[in-house]
Amino acid sequence: MGRAVVRGHALVLTLLVPVLAACSGDAEPVSDADDLDAAVAVWSDPWVAPTSATVAGPSFGSDGLLDRTVARRETSYAVGVRAAARSELRVALEQGWATTSSTCADTVQVALVSPDEDALAQLVVEPDGEGAQVAVQVAARHHLDSSWQAPDVVDGTCLDGGSDPSFVPPPLVGEALGSVREDRDAEWQHSTPAEDFIDAANDDPALRAIGVSVAVPRLDEGTNRRQAPAAEAEVDASSLQELAEQLSGWRLTFAACGGGGPVRATFVQDVADGHAVLSADVGPEGARVRVTVPMTEGPTGEWLDGIQVIDPAACMTPSSSRRLAAYGTPAVLPSDLTPIAD
Repeated sequence: MGRAVVRGHALVLTLLVPVLAACSGDAEPVSDADDLDAAVAVWSDPWVAPTSATVAGPSFGSDGLLDRTVARRETSYAVGVRAAARSELRVALEQGWATTSSTCADTVQVALVSPDEDALAQLVVEPDGEGAQVAVQVAARHHLDSSWQAPDVVDGTCLDGGSDPSFVPPPLVGEALGSVREDRDAEWQHSTPAEDFIDAANDDPALRAIGVSVAVPRLDEGTNRRQAPAAEAEVDASSLQELAEQLSGWRLTFAACGGGGPVRATFVQDVADGHAVLSADVGPEGARVRVTVPMTEGPTGEWLDGIQVIDPAACMTPSSSRRLAAYGTPAVLPSDLTPIAD
């Protein structure tokens, strides 16, 4: 996979979180191209399909703490907690994830490990009125992560009467690394962003037609984490078929449907020298879409080069299937990021 980065293309919005220097005065850990590759592998997983994505790197704090979290997703279900948990777990197992612990009460919690053991996830399903709210979080191994250890796999979960250990959450924040003496530059080099990606996205006829406009984000001084330019909108579309018909030129790469959840989908479009992505949750009352474009000096989405377009029939009509199914590969760009070292 190539590792080109944007040099002064897209406007950015930084998070309102200050960076604190390490107490020892030593260099903080950084994110590098290997960490980006590990994150992309998680983002591209059809079970994870995150709505918020970043790269393992320095945690805000001191003494070289690592923030391992690379993906988050929240999904509302119109079925009960255990039915929603079983649907999610079935798709995870189909993608090669394995369970390591679980607890079933009013809330169901399941911990999992990825096929290569370089990512750990937690699936938490809580009651939400007559339905359920699913939260998925995934941690990935950082390139300096000497304390990383994948837990043992267990047979079954409490959902099927298994006697596996009680739920143990994955370590989303790693232990302090202490002295980290890295020579690589991991600072943002440009404070005045350009408008290429935003302008290109806002010139897209389909986005204009559905009322999506990526605004010029505010740049806050004194932070080291940037947020990608993005926009959200409600669209009058009660099925993926109706939404796709309004997104002329956008390529459908992923869809998930059934099991009492919404239809979830991602689309990709070429803009400027990179890609824009559109994610959507579609239900009977309409679709909520989010468009994301690359950030200044961040990756342009080169892993999306040549991403396969899925069969337009996948999840195109409202589904009453009791079984959750996922098709294709999610198209994901980072939603926030610290600098990635060359």
